Amino acid sequence: MGVHNKRNILWSALLLSSAVVLSGCNSSSDDDVGAAGTAIEGSIFAAPVSAASISVFDLSGNRVAGPVSSGADGRYQITIPDAHLASDLSFVSSGGTFTDEATGEANVSAGQMSVYVAAGSLEAGSEVHATPSSTIVHQLVVQHGQSHVEAAAAFESAFGYQPDFTVAPTDATAPAVDATDEQMLAGLRAASFSQLAENLGMSAADQFALLEALALDLSDGELDGQSVAGAVPLGENGSMNVSPTIQHQFSMAFNHFYRGRNATNLDPTQIGVLPFSEIAGSASYLFEYQPGMMPAMEGKTRFKIAVTDADSGLLAQSGLSLTLQAKMYMATKEHMTPAGGCSESAAAGVYDCTIYYLMPSAMNGMSMGYWELMVSVDNNEMVSFYPPVGMGMNGNGKRRLMAQATGTIVDEAGLTVPTYTDFVMQATTARKYFLFKDDISAGSASGHKVSLFLATMESMASFPPVTTGASFNMNSFTVSSIAVEFSVDGNSWSAMSDMDGGYWRIDDVAGLVDGAENTFHVRLTINGEQKTSNGSVPALDGSNDYAIFTTTLN
Repeated sequence: MGVHNKRNILWSALLLSSAVVLSGCNSSSDDDVGAAGTAIEGSIFAAPVSAASISVFDLSGNRVAGPVSSGADGRYQITIPDAHLASDLSFVSSGGTFTDEATGEANVSAGQMSVYVAAGSLEAGSEVHATPSSTIVHQLVVQHGQSHVEAAAAFESAFGYQPDFTVAPTDATAPAVDATDEQMLAGLRAASFSQLAENLGMSAADQFALLEALALDLSDGELDGQSVAGAVPLGENGSMNVSPTIQHQFSMAFNHFYRGRNATNLDPTQIGVLPFSEIAGSASYLFEYQPGMMPAMEGKTRFKIAVTDADSGLLAQSGLSLTLQAKMYMATKEHMTPAGGCSESAAAGVYDCTIYYLMPSAMNGMSMGYWELMVSVDNNEMVSFYPPVGMGMNGNGKRRLMAQATGTIVDEAGLTVPTYTDFVMQATTARKYFLFKDDISAGSASGHKVSLFLATMESMASFPPVTTGASFNMNSFTVSSIAVEFSVDGNSWSAMSDMDGGYWRIDDVAGLVDGAENTFHVRLTINGEQKTSNGSVPALDGSNDYAIFTTTLN
């Protein structure tokens, strides 16, 4: 008998077993049930499920252990005959009740939850925890014919993480006092499926039907509202279909719960990668994020946004005004980043967009947090994307200069602190200016064309471009003059031209070589004060006088 046929038999057996258990019959189809073996503990978790009935099956659908019941905390213990530990096993629960994390509704009836356990994975002391994540993976294997490796990879691609059934989740609305970060994250991820059901207008009890629909959707390898049979039905009697934007909806549900009823102490650096769906929908529009030649990274990032109608997804939406914002969620703070905006390309409904990321999502393998890229239409309807932002080579052409300290004062604590004419929000914080490499291209036979983008930090929520006449600090500081100077060698300087909107350009630059690493220097003076790399008076020896860019020209 083929493996796929065996899995179909297993799935039929599991459904039949669920009906038998729910009817109150505890009969077994295998003589090994009750035999001595290895004790396994775990939990049934869509939030802790009380009074669930748990059985274990082999690949042919024979029950090899159980049923046993879960306690009020969702935990159970079951003994697996040792002869079956070398086989693939399915842990399946039916029934029970729980308190829904997203709504707070109590005594919600639980549906079927399950875990697929590969042969040889269990030993004395092992734990097996059934969660929404493990249930989707299990269904991909036993109902849709994927290998365990294929199912796990498909799940990770869709939801941004690898399920681990050995981790005991804790209720994210009321974490156990001794819960580890890993356990809190598992609980947070489980709660996101409850939040997704609520966001879709489904009842808390219907989230188990949602898990089945998600597995069917993912059975073709893509979480996009389609299976090989067409649109994936969802809701009572298939009253609606899974949306093509379901991956985006999951990301939004995760963020919704994390910033709402979540009571874990996990900060944004600890929650892993949010799924980056390139399709998002609002009431009137469908948005598709189209990466540029390079993926999102620190510094300048170019990409396109294609906008179509929400109903069919086929009609290009031309003539719109798109606005960009991006927020970085870090462990202890949040901040925005400079945005260059969007303009419609030659293709109707496709908009060329530019944003300047101040930092990557991760550095040297360590998470720094996550970025939320917000796109709004006519300052009305808005969608969010969650792109992973990589590290740029040499900062990807991002440099920072600062206002000079003009003196000192003694503050209320008796400390001597610097003062600035050009400050941010308070007199002890120097204003920072960010210079981004915008473009370098062959301008003419006599040299290259170099353009830069200049922005500043007005507050953590505002990084506007710097232009002549711009006012900051609630109009207490106005930019009356700007000079941006360019040098290849740090000695001979030429003025760059103001192209408006924070953009500066110089043409016919000699001394830059295509296909090689190049260094150039930029000097910035605002309202007569030269900005420096450390906020001190210019040393005039190159140590702090200007920003130094290193870049390889294509």
